[in-house]
Amino acid sequence: MLLSRSALAGIGLAVWLAMPALAAEPGGGPDALKALAGESAQAVASQGQPAAPDAGTLKAQIEAFVSQLETASNGLIKWEGADPFDIRQDGADTVIAITNARISIHAEGVAQLAFDRVEIRRSPDPDNDKLVRIAIAFPAQSTLITPDGTQTGLHLENASARALVEAGSGRSQESEISFASARLEQPSTGSWISLGPLTASSKLLDEAGGGWNSPTNFELKQIEFFFPQGPFGGTVDRVAYDGTAAGPHRADLDRLREQIDALHSGDNNPDAQMARFVDMLPQMAAVFSELRGQFECDGLAVRVATGEPIVALAKAAIGGEVTGLAGDKAALRLSLRHEGLNLSPTVLEQTRVPHRVVVDLGVENLATAALQTLLAASSQMRAGVDEAQRQRASQQVMGAVAMLDPVFRIYDVAFETTDAGVDITGEATGSPLSPKGYDAHADAVVRGFDALPNLAEGAPYAEYLPLLKELGVAAANGDPAQLTFHVASAPQRWITINGNDVFGWFGEVPPGRGENRVLKPAEPPMSGPDVAAVQRALAAAQLPAGQEGVYGPAAAVAVARFQRLNGLNISGVVDAATWQKLADKPAAGPAPGVRN
Repeated sequence: MLLSRSALAGIGLAVWLAMPALAAEPGGGPDALKALAGESAQAVASQGQPAAPDAGTLKAQIEAFVSQLETASNGLIKWEGADPFDIRQDGADTVIAITNARISIHAEGVAQLAFDRVEIRRSPDPDNDKLVRIAIAFPAQSTLITPDGTQTGLHLENASARALVEAGSGRSQESEISFASARLEQPSTGSWISLGPLTASSKLLDEAGGGWNSPTNFELKQIEFFFPQGPFGGTVDRVAYDGTAAGPHRADLDRLREQIDALHSGDNNPDAQMARFVDMLPQMAAVFSELRGQFECDGLAVRVATGEPIVALAKAAIGGEVTGLAGDKAALRLSLRHEGLNLSPTVLEQTRVPHRVVVDLGVENLATAALQTLLAASSQMRAGVDEAQRQRASQQVMGAVAMLDPVFRIYDVAFETTDAGVDITGEATGSPLSPKGYDAHADAVVRGFDALPNLAEGAPYAEYLPLLKELGVAAANGDPAQLTFHVASAPQRWITINGNDVFGWFGEVPPGRGENRVLKPAEPPMSGPDVAAVQRALAAAQLPAGQEGVYGPAAAVAVARFQRLNGLNISGVVDAATWQKLADKPAAGPAPGVRN
């Protein structure tokens, strides 16, 4: 296979090895970067820059860093060595050349990954004697050999990384990685992936008033691939990420970074590290005022070998943001959307293809004090904590949840096919578990309602969609193809649609003494003599109600129409009021505007 576990690990490793030099997030630099930044030097150059570390120390620290690959990857990746390092001075710069670097990948057997040459250059920053600049030239050619002897080559053109690093700590202030092109090839299978160009950057910037901001950007263009085993291939015009993190106090961020440094340098046991990280979560939240990010993919096209398209997608995006953590109220928002999706009929029936989908949801007005209490209490509920302490933490969690006071929002949920479409907005305040202050409502506009049963075929209660249509109201724009639905929930009227109480669809309503059974949509459908009696009464009112004795979709629709004719709550549920009206003389003939 082209992308076995070994291949995936090998392909990703070159990027992973570059990450320490590019890490601007609160993580701290490894020993190799600290050495490059000049921490081990005892003297200072005449121009005030940190002196270059001696070659022996630098070589030992770089080898110590790469040797940590085995621990960091839980044994998946192991450093096997390289040819002797070439370390030299070029004026004020230190240049390290590593040739024939070899790494083994222990997955599905033992694979071997070899890099031809990696060059690292350390230069003093001309503007700040506390910073140094590091540049990495990536290998032009790398080869992965899997246990079965299959070779996968990675060719990079003009691939490099640059970082502006704090002398001493090794933390990055600015970083950038780029290449003009990249190509993965597997000669034995004929599979290949072509990429290019790539640019990615990250910065940590000081803001007025002591705050900080860290933008991150990534863009990869002109992706092409072909897998003969499919056989299929395709293209992607662009893949990109745009994000930022910010906070009110740079000093708080630096303290957090120091704590995370200590976390990584302590016990290497993953469970112990996770436990300490969870303990840090409450204070971490206050460091950030916002976290935002969005990933985008443009112009995806997948074709079989004959050139016939099987998937085409104009644009897709997924994003999220968290704001207000450093204040009194926080908000969370998540969104996913795509547009211009087309699939071959061999993949999915054309009328079912969701050409456009939007899911944009959020939670606002979250009390940050309650969030911090929730995080602190949650950290005490992990395995190994005393049972009494866990119980106290559980009570604190319940109390914090009650204090959150959230507002849930549906900014937009949309689904569009050729024949039908749904667009929903709404919000909810409070909680039905604590009815005081609880209120929820949503508005939906539906196009092509009659096509929905086909789209929902096989879903629970899909056959009752015609009953929902009976509750619809014509769109305000006068479009006969559109229906609108206002859904609301509040104490005592837990769910209504366009003012009609439909709680009977979901709740069990036992009949009173001497009253008839309540009939409602159900799976399997309700049946019996009482159903047959209702159907006879409906037939007398010229409202055919389907198979005799079975309360199916036709019966529920007929009841809803009967309720409208007689001024009753429209639900399709035969409740006490509907039973009483059916016992009277039924209304004669359908009213104007009734949907057939």
